[in-house]
Amino acid sequence: MAVQKRTREESGSRPTKKAKTDEAAVKKPSAAPRQVFTSALVADETDFPRGGGTTLTPFEYKGLREEGRREAETEIAQEKQKRKAAALKRAKNGKEKSKAKDGEEIDKDLIRVEHLNYKRLLPGTRVLARVQAILPLHLILSLPNQLLAHVPITEISGILTDKLTKGEKEDDEDMEIDANAEEEEDAETPELTQLYQPGQYVSGIVTQNFPSESSNKAFLGMYTPTEQTRLASRIEISLRPERVNEGVMKADVVTGYRMTGALKSEEDHGWSVELGMKDIEGFLKKDEVQGKELHVGQVFDFVVTSASGRLAQLTIDETQCKRALAAEVYTNVTSILPGHLISCLITAIVPAGLNVKISGFFDGTIDLTHLGIGDKDIEKEFKAGKKIKARVIYDNLANTPKRFGLSVLPHLLDLSSPKAAKGKGSLEIALPIGTILERVNVVRVAKDFGLECQTSEGYHAFVHISHVADERPAALSATSGSWRVGTKHKARVIGHSPMDGVIMLSFEKRVLEQRFMQVTEIKVGEVMKGTISRFTDKAIFINVSGSVDGVVWPLHYADIQLKHPEKRFKAGNTVKCRVFAIEPEKSRVKLTLKKSLVDSRNPTPASFEEYQADMVTSGVISKIFEKGCLVELFGGQVAYVPITEASESFVKDLHSIFFVGKPVNVKITSIDRETRKMFASVKQALPTFVAKAAINVDDVVTAEVAEVHQDQIALKVLPSGARGILSIANLAHFRNANIASLRKDLKIGETLDNLKVVAKNPDNGLLILVNQQSEEDQEKSRTNISGGLEISSLTAGQVYPARVAAKNNQSYILKVSKAIKGRLHLTDMSDDFDSIEELSTAQIVKCSIVKVDASNKQIDFSTRQSRFGSTSPVKDREINGIQDVKVGQKLRGFVKNISSSGVYVALGRSVTARVMIKELFDDFVAEWQSRFEVNQLVQGKITGVDVKKNQIEMSFKKKPGKAAAKQKSTAGLADFAVGQKVDTIVRKVEPYGVFLRIDGTNLSGLCHRSEVSDDPNADVANALSSYREGDKLKAKIVAIDTEKNKISLGIKPSYFSSEDFGQADSAQPEDQDMDGSSADAEDENVDVDEQDDDDEDEQEDVDDDDDDEVDADGLDEADILALGGDESDAELEEEDSEDEIIVQPQPKKSKKAEVANASSAVPSLEIKGGFSWTGADVDMADDLVESDVESSDDAGSAAESGKPAHAKKRKSHAPFQDLTAEVHTKRPESTEEFERALVASPNSSFLWVQYMSFQLELSEVDKAREIGRRALRTINYREEDEKLNVWMALLNLENAHGTAESFEKLFKEAAQYNDAETIYLRVAAVLAQTGKHEAAEDIYKRACKKFGQHAEVWAAFAEFYFQRDDADSARALLPRSMKPLPESDHVKIIERFALLEFRLGEAERGKTIYEGLVDKYSKKLNLWNAYIDQIAKQGDIQGVRNLIDRALDQKLNAHKAKFLFKKLLSLETRIGDAAGQEQAKEKAREWVTKNAA
Repeated sequence: MAVQKRTREESGSRPTKKAKTDEAAVKKPSAAPRQVFTSALVADETDFPRGGGTTLTPFEYKGLREEGRREAETEIAQEKQKRKAAALKRAKNGKEKSKAKDGEEIDKDLIRVEHLNYKRLLPGTRVLARVQAILPLHLILSLPNQLLAHVPITEISGILTDKLTKGEKEDDEDMEIDANAEEEEDAETPELTQLYQPGQYVSGIVTQNFPSESSNKAFLGMYTPTEQTRLASRIEISLRPERVNEGVMKADVVTGYRMTGALKSEEDHGWSVELGMKDIEGFLKKDEVQGKELHVGQVFDFVVTSASGRLAQLTIDETQCKRALAAEVYTNVTSILPGHLISCLITAIVPAGLNVKISGFFDGTIDLTHLGIGDKDIEKEFKAGKKIKARVIYDNLANTPKRFGLSVLPHLLDLSSPKAAKGKGSLEIALPIGTILERVNVVRVAKDFGLECQTSEGYHAFVHISHVADERPAALSATSGSWRVGTKHKARVIGHSPMDGVIMLSFEKRVLEQRFMQVTEIKVGEVMKGTISRFTDKAIFINVSGSVDGVVWPLHYADIQLKHPEKRFKAGNTVKCRVFAIEPEKSRVKLTLKKSLVDSRNPTPASFEEYQADMVTSGVISKIFEKGCLVELFGGQVAYVPITEASESFVKDLHSIFFVGKPVNVKITSIDRETRKMFASVKQALPTFVAKAAINVDDVVTAEVAEVHQDQIALKVLPSGARGILSIANLAHFRNANIASLRKDLKIGETLDNLKVVAKNPDNGLLILVNQQSEEDQEKSRTNISGGLEISSLTAGQVYPARVAAKNNQSYILKVSKAIKGRLHLTDMSDDFDSIEELSTAQIVKCSIVKVDASNKQIDFSTRQSRFGSTSPVKDREINGIQDVKVGQKLRGFVKNISSSGVYVALGRSVTARVMIKELFDDFVAEWQSRFEVNQLVQGKITGVDVKKNQIEMSFKKKPGKAAAKQKSTAGLADFAVGQKVDTIVRKVEPYGVFLRIDGTNLSGLCHRSEVSDDPNADVANALSSYREGDKLKAKIVAIDTEKNKISLGIKPSYFSSEDFGQADSAQPEDQDMDGSSADAEDENVDVDEQDDDDEDEQEDVDDDDDDEVDADGLDEADILALGGDESDAELEEEDSEDEIIVQPQPKKSKKAEVANASSAVPSLEIKGGFSWTGADVDMADDLVESDVESSDDAGSAAESGKPAHAKKRKSHAPFQDLTAEVHTKRPESTEEFERALVASPNSSFLWVQYMSFQLELSEVDKAREIGRRALRTINYREEDEKLNVWMALLNLENAHGTAESFEKLFKEAAQYNDAETIYLRVAAVLAQTGKHEAAEDIYKRACKKFGQHAEVWAAFAEFYFQRDDADSARALLPRSMKPLPESDHVKIIERFALLEFRLGEAERGKTIYEGLVDKYSKKLNLWNAYIDQIAKQGDIQGVRNLIDRALDQKLNAHKAKFLFKKLLSLETRIGDAAGQEQAKEKAREWVTKNAA
């Protein structure tokens, strides 16, 4: 430096800043005098001469060197002080500004710590993810910072994609492949569930980032829309090794290096692995597999165990993959892959996290979430300059140069699931979705992101800003507001972020009140309301909860087939649905909108294991085959119904009775647990079949409460579903309870045990039940059943007592002990089949073991007396095998099955014979199936035995006697006379009439169309078309022409009386019924007295113990109703609830009208208390019964013996069955029968509406509409009430099956043709009863506007509001009604509102209103009377006394006073006491004395 100074001075250059120092350094050596001249060579001297020489002396050189060292040390010290001061200043400023900017570092020398979000997930970003869910064609991945993504199946690996493409091409080229090849194909192409499992970690690369959640329509359209699929739709990730490993150099592939690879092919000693690199491949030894099932194309994260040349040895050992620590130095930034476990250096600590250095060159950050410190101080937990282990979870391409996101969470370092507290497993299991947490503490606030919280158990949680409140706040504050740090809130778990080890919470009130949060919380069979979120051509998507969506397939839209479902189902509509099945693996809930299934009370098993044999449940026809059909059941199960079990009658084509989507009730007949197959029967679930079930008198059953009425309980017997009734008085006596309180306590669905059958209606199966002693008491008197037996100890010939456990089609199940049970076949029950008696459940029988199959745990029993050593003759010998049957033998057996080819007869427990159609009858019979029924005793002759094929042929043929044939052929016209009534058979039907053949002769005659009906305006053409060849009819000879040899017949109903159809009963002894029972049975009958009162609520509860035993022989609907029930007690058929038509009550008819109605041939439909398809109206049913009793003397005698007349007729051996004989008392069962009935009674709305109901049961909605329109055209215009009933039936039909537009159109039309006010009120009631309250309210408002001058309209509207618990709206109608109503109706409407308050509102308000009325209109005794009645209903006898005293204070005549005293005495007797009665009498005497004076 001194040399430079000297040179600059000598050359005249300007000194630098350090000139002072340089001058001081050279002052001392220059103290000598200056020379006068200088050498000319001095200017040419240089500081750095060649050869490294110098002009300085050694002393000068040493001084200058020391001076330079000191200057350098000074400058370094000053620089250190400046840096320290700046660091302190930055730290201070950083702490102050972190409060305002949420911990974001502003210093340009530090790295900003940011959360990963959708904006930063640019295509090409590599990320470590965890498998969250597995869909059929996609993987759902959990990413850091609560993000989700999806992986298409084509982005797993190129090898797997090629394999899928190849398999698809092969299927297109050859569609016909055998089953074996198809199974091999399935085995070669694995499912995603075979490749991955939830909780597995994978490395991937972002391939596409969609701008919004709804942009990826291709992905969202493939699955049921859920919160999970919606959030995962934005990011698409690829797992292909060639993409994930892009940028990795061959030099990086060293021992311990972790990278992604795909299995390329299987070799002899291992697997070839595709790493996505050109110059190196991998190899996985089979020793490293450790018994895992691998598939070609499967992707793994491998760890390199050794690398040599172009081959790298790999391993998938979990321990090595978790602990593999990457090298200290990376060759390139692209060599760092997600999932690498590295050692990094903390370079800075900022409020939002840490800045770290990887390999000393690459920058990385760790946010607070992945530090896992909760509310602890970050500066106390970490120190700058410290090395830590961390795992790379993503690389950030949004910054230049590239940065990495890392995590030090324990579960990520260990690549496992986040752990819960000790002993609680993973965090997802400890706190599942839907868990409600009462106190959650807010520990940190991110202004624009959300809240970091901590639960009471110490778990870390996060609340996104969108889930803080129902309305999203603009921003969050850590120091103020409802969500500041330190506040505590109630929260609900809405999800988990496994990558972050964080619970996702919500503070929203609507989420806290949500019924469900995930699919697994929903139960099969649960009824709920949902909102239609989307309607497509393939399905309807319904939101049933905030985060649970359901799907309704077209099969479950409605009970009928909808032509235009889009008109009925629109987005935003609220619908009532039922959970039909749950598919947790698809996060999908399958719903049904079929009303018959929604309202069904049958069991709804959730899985195959819950189904049991003999269970009756509901389902939907899903497929129809030639020999059977498939029924889809609750829980996603399927049962097969053979064609023979589809109907009670013979069915040739199932399409004639079923359609795909038809709801049916089925009975599970058998279950194969191994093959998971079920077989069911529609026939055995029908009410008519249930009525014939083996439930007999004295059986003990368990039943479920279906309905509770005034005097009876309607029950459903379990598990058969048979209907029964139980007297409330009997149950109250059994329970020692009060009748009124018991009626209130009984709940629908409650189970009643130990009920004994005391009577049974043989026609409809209705049971009369009573309570009996408990099972424990009965057990004491029963025979002890053998205990401790084992099947291995049983041998043929042993005799044991056994208990009857159940009954099947042709056998009983007997229990010898709790663990041993066997079969008792019908053919093994007796030596004489005629003497076989039904066995009751729990009955003890003595049985002999016939056969024991220990391997299959099957035992056959026998109760034949011959097996117990009896010497009685054997009428029906025991047949054990085909070897016991010989050709020519006559044997008896039981009908086992009826098929299209003939009848199968059970001759023994394992021997069955076939009777072909040609061997059934001697003559041709068209409808032969109706002649036979299952378990019918038949006799035939063996015609063939094939031992090899194990087949037996049988014949029922019997040759007719010659005398009979001769007698049939000799009858002529001379043997008959005009007016004679004969039995005929339909021979031919023509438009002008029907040809009939007189039974037993060859004579045929014409019944002209004019001789069919008494009504000249009847539609005879329809009646004629209903007759079939072979039908049997009763006819009258109207003319005989001997010259032309012709005979004319007539079948008008007026030609006959009931005696013409009961002549066959005359041969029956009066003291004995057809079934052989003696008339002494009437001793068991009990008379039931009915007590009428003006006020139904004043009826006394009568404890009648005699009701325990009721004779049910001939029990019909009228008998049930006479006991005090209503039409619902006697309703025997399960109607489709969607087909119900609701008609409002009409005013009571006069007595004259009732008498006229009772005497009519077919009564008109009088509606009282609602509509019934079967017409089982109380008054009408009584009229029908009275009409029957009055029309026949035989009926009267039958009533005396406890049997109805028609029961005898059914059991009599009459030579024919007239198809129109019971048209007055029996509901028609076919189109032809309805047409016949309508010809006789065209003005009966009862018949017309039943005809409509019949069509609805067949799902023929359009035909039902046509019948209704035809009824309106046919019924005489004078029959206004009959037409009104049909109009209401049409309106209800349109309400149930039509659209809103069609219903409104029909409503307006009905209002034009009928009394408009009546139509308005009835339609409003219909809508309210069917749950359409908004539409009903609109009708009521329109009615009030149009008919506001009528008090009935306002009263009906108010009652509607009261029934909906909207008392305020109801009360607001009273002042409104006073304006349009005339003054004469003001008292009437006020009183109506007071009565509504007493009945449906608040009694105190009712009292207030009545007080105002009686004060203002004190002379109106009717007001006082109504007021007193309402107080009496409350049981307030003192209030009654006070009111009557106030009324008597008025000036009354003797007649009114007598009425009040009589009422007081009556009420004192009922709800008062003896003292009150005496006081009432005394008051009456005083009043008489006072007024007489």
